[in-house]
Amino acid sequence: MNFSETYRRMNEPIGPSPELIRRPPPKRRLPLRRLAAAATAAALVLATPALAVRSELGYQVLYRIAPSVAQFFQPVQRSCTDQGVTMEVVGVRVEGDTAQAYITLSGGDVDGTTDLFDSWSFHLPFDQIGRCERVGWDEETRTVTFLCTTQTMDGSPIPQGGKMTFSVRQLLTGKETLKDVAVDLDLASFSEEAETAPSWNLPEEKTPDAFYRSGGAYRDEQGEALNRSAPILRPGPALAEPAPGITITAAGYVEGLFHLQVCWGDLSQLDNHGRLWLEDAAGNQPRQLCSIGFLSDPDLAERKDYTEDLFDIPPEELGQYTLHGDFYTASSRTDGLWRVTFPLETT
Repeated sequence: MNFSETYRRMNEPIGPSPELIRRPPPKRRLPLRRLAAAATAAALVLATPALAVRSELGYQVLYRIAPSVAQFFQPVQRSCTDQGVTMEVVGVRVEGDTAQAYITLSGGDVDGTTDLFDSWSFHLPFDQIGRCERVGWDEETRTVTFLCTTQTMDGSPIPQGGKMTFSVRQLLTGKETLKDVAVDLDLASFSEEAETAPSWNLPEEKTPDAFYRSGGAYRDEQGEALNRSAPILRPGPALAEPAPGITITAAGYVEGLFHLQVCWGDLSQLDNHGRLWLEDAAGNQPRQLCSIGFLSDPDLAERKDYTEDLFDIPPEELGQYTLHGDFYTASSRTDGLWRVTFPLETT
């Protein structure tokens, strides 16, 4: 089959279905100028796919319209460099409904803890599910290796002769894990009633000084959420800093329950996270009644994410407990676009 025949067959499916043609037009229509511009852009992309895939915007538009065409014209590129970091595909395995690729990263801030921050994507002309896991670190060359796996959703074999594009947009480095940290905070000093802050979930509930509530409600003994929201404490200056960038910002009682609040910084930037618990001298840990998630206004430049845990402990018994936590942090994030394209064949 020659190139012209291949191109004709790939583009034949691109068009409205009979059902769509028979369907009456919607009452609400796009302005004529916008409709014409969109039609022109789509026509240009489909008319010159080989040129379209050379730009990021062109490739994304073509991939949304016709992924098979986009991948057909996407040139093989086994490595790329951005922000001083090089990504390279060094091995591929295809078997049945599964394709795997070993992807390496080197240069820049890359270290043995490098994380792709869930910013990776598989570009394939069929429905699929995928995952990525860090599997190796070479200290001498400062190269980290990921195993990226994708499978067809219906269990059918990976189509032969195709190409896969794998892309990454963000890298987290300098990650650190701190387990069972004893937090230096005298809990007995927070046995009094604490100041609360307003929160909102629906736009009509928003006020200038309110925090956006992302989740959290009281739970019963079986752990089922009750239809009643718990109040939150007003964040204040750092009371303790159990890990870099993670601070305890409030503690005290509201409605007879002990609240403990931690600020994780901006979760969209470094993905700091962890958990806190109370423990007595015998190692007993009281049950957590509720964990509330909230953040400062998402539209603000300096976003801060919080969680607040609630415990049913009488104020006179609070001094029997100490505070502990597990914490996961990162020191830097690198933004860019790393994209490799390679044939779906075992190498």
